[in-house]
Amino acid sequence: MQAIAITTFPLLVPLGYWLGLVVTLIGGSLAWRKTPNWRCIERTSGRDDHLLLVLIVGLGVVDIVIGVWHGSLKQALPLAGAAWLAALVVLMIGAVKPRPAGWWAGLALSGLGAGGWAAWQKFGVGLTRATGHPPLHSIFFGNFALLSALLCLAGLSWAWHQRKSRFGWLLLLLGGAAGGVMASALSGTRGGWLALPLAVGVFYYSYAHQWQAAWRWLGICCVVAVLVVAYVIPQSGVERRVNKAVADVHHYIEGTDVGSIGARLEMYRGALWLIGEHPFMGYGHEGYQPAMQRLEAEGVLSPKLGNYWHAHNDLLDAWVRRGLLGMLVVLGLYLVPLWHFFPGLRSENPVHKSFSVAGVLLTVAFISFGLSYSFFAYPAGIAVYASWLVFLWVQIPEALPQKSRYGYAN
Repeated sequence: MQAIAITTFPLLVPLGYWLGLVVTLIGGSLAWRKTPNWRCIERTSGRDDHLLLVLIVGLGVVDIVIGVWHGSLKQALPLAGAAWLAALVVLMIGAVKPRPAGWWAGLALSGLGAGGWAAWQKFGVGLTRATGHPPLHSIFFGNFALLSALLCLAGLSWAWHQRKSRFGWLLLLLGGAAGGVMASALSGTRGGWLALPLAVGVFYYSYAHQWQAAWRWLGICCVVAVLVVAYVIPQSGVERRVNKAVADVHHYIEGTDVGSIGARLEMYRGALWLIGEHPFMGYGHEGYQPAMQRLEAEGVLSPKLGNYWHAHNDLLDAWVRRGLLGMLVVLGLYLVPLWHFFPGLRSENPVHKSFSVAGVLLTVAFISFGLSYSFFAYPAGIAVYASWLVFLWVQIPEALPQKSRYGYAN
């Protein structure tokens, strides 16, 4: 129930990212009562777990310190609350590890539900872009749906080794992947598509190196075919969004118009300018927008960029609003999971390998998402990333065999 709640609620339920954390904590506390409590945590928590816990708690601490320093504590509290609830999930899940089946079932249901919800909005209601329940707008909804699709694909190796229910799990996960891709396409998001080349590289490194050349080329052709179909179907809106992106870049280079992509490039330039002014403590959660408006008034930046309240880039936004330490914490939340999961990409254990692939995909997807939007500026981004990361984290053993760090014992 915990894994299903944490994966399905953010996409399908209003304020589901909060509700998923609460349900997970309640379920974990009930299961925790049947364990030796603190002794169980000491036994299951290793140095890697402690490092993850420090980073998640540290993100909340940085938000509170910056909020007090700049007088923006009201804006900092939801961000810190999401991080600290996720830190409690680290303890609960570390003591009572969930079953893999619940995690993969939740992801599949999330993808299927998101695809159905997006199709109803697009073709039933007639919305231009499918979106989630507020505050999950189209960018959040589309990227989270795409992420659920990629993670469903990561679970296929696990599903293949379920002898009694192999084909049922394969169909469920493939359906979840198809639903997530459809929801992403109907949402009209573009920034999330940057994750696809990295995801293909992760799958190739993990699986395709063992395939014959014919199968590798067939897999590549299937991926290309899916992208082409999504592009040529007018109802998906992918072609229109891609053409608009190309036009935006062309106009920005010529200096005739800023456009969506040009506006992001200008915001990056403005964020770097502000970082140079206050590199250590930043401008706080409320100070970024007035500072950008000042640069706009001084003619440093193009007009109308002062309307945006974050930098549309996770690392730059963390630095300009949370200061240097905040940026380092966010960077640590990227690099430490990669260090934790990457050795398992070549594991011979299909369970550990599926979770390792999913962990790397989660991290590289958020890195890609964060190149064009500030997910860590919202409690939803922190809650989803941290909670999904924790569920994957505890499935990977810390101690690896002496012979090779790239293989787990069955």
